[in-house]
Amino acid sequence: MNLFELAGGAVMEQVQAAAKRVFENIYDPNTEAKKPRKLVIELVFKPNENDRTDVDVSAVVKTTLLPRRAIHTKMIVEADNKGKIMADEYRSAMRGQMELENENEGKVLDLQKRKVE
Repeated sequence: MNLFELAGGAVMEQVQAAAKRVFENIYDPNTEAKKPRKLVIELVFKPNENDRTDVDVSAVVKTTLLPRRAIHTKMIVEADNKGKIMADEYRSAMRGQMELENENEGKVLDLQKRKVE
């Protein structure tokens, strides 16, 4: 018996597909390099209780891969002058600075003359 030809070669196809996923996971720079990955081939042989020459075989191919690393960012959370809480992702702006909606697009915005309600 050749295990590589089991189920008409379907088990080997699953092993090859699983190995491809393992290698892709190893090559992914967003996963940790040092931790091992696993590929497990589980073959279960269940003989027929009335005729031991008849055996059901099931094959399961499992992989244990590493998750991609977490993606980190920072957010700014502040209240406006009305107490409404606003949050935005921290980009190049400094703490305490937030983008203002400018209804006078293209014109100079004089914050000292702007009404505060």
